[in-house]
Amino acid sequence: MSDGRLPGRIALITGGNTGIGSGICEAYAREGAAVAVAWHERGNEAAALVDQIHAAGGVAEAFEVDVRSERSVVDLFDRVGAAFGPVDLLVNNAGIQQARPLAGMSLDDFDNMLAVHLRGAFLCSREFVRRRVGDGAAHIINLCSQLGYIGRENYTAYSTAKGGMTAFTRALARELAPSGILVNGVAPGLVDTGFDPLSDADKQAHAESLPLKRLGQVADMTGAFVFLASDEGRYYCGQLLHPNGGEIMP
Repeated sequence: MSDGRLPGRIALITGGNTGIGSGICEAYAREGAAVAVAWHERGNEAAALVDQIHAAGGVAEAFEVDVRSERSVVDLFDRVGAAFGPVDLLVNNAGIQQARPLAGMSLDDFDNMLAVHLRGAFLCSREFVRRRVGDGAAHIINLCSQLGYIGRENYTAYSTAKGGMTAFTRALARELAPSGILVNGVAPGLVDTGFDPLSDADKQAHAESLPLKRLGQVADMTGAFVFLASDEGRYYCGQLLHPNGGEIMP
């Protein structure tokens, strides 16, 4: 696997055990990176993913973390550093979804949505920057969303969190570019990961509304993450790539 586009890289992917995160982990391992699969729930899936990567000849290890907790994030970077060395490729992918009308949403629901997405990205990015070693290639890639642009009914909290991730990406890119750290994002459309609370009928209707007439699959997303992490993406700074089947064309 060392002949790929990411040889020798140490990649940390939060929420790496399921959905888009697991696809990113597999893709990075195929490209030669050592992969830290950070997870909070479904630890058995993290272990199975690591076994799958090992079976394919890749390097990976699973690490439990709560990205909402400063102490947990610091401990995560300690453990990944001890296992692989300093992280030079961070993907802030951890997230949750919850469909709920505003009138029925609790303060805890709203605060937790922002904590997982925004506080988690802040804590992990800050620890990444504090521990950066040398002046080699370094990347932060944030999982954003088209809902940060267009919103969706009953997804007020999620759309707000993803809009914040877009702003966080652009501001951090300006701040860190002089130090050689490239910050970019990927803003997918609806991806059929099995975790979206939409019904099958709603998903089908959404697919039919798209120019490409199908929902995104995890495999449709991973190329953007590999590109941005590789030398091919060296002139991308504060940019968002939009694999969304043509729903929005920013």
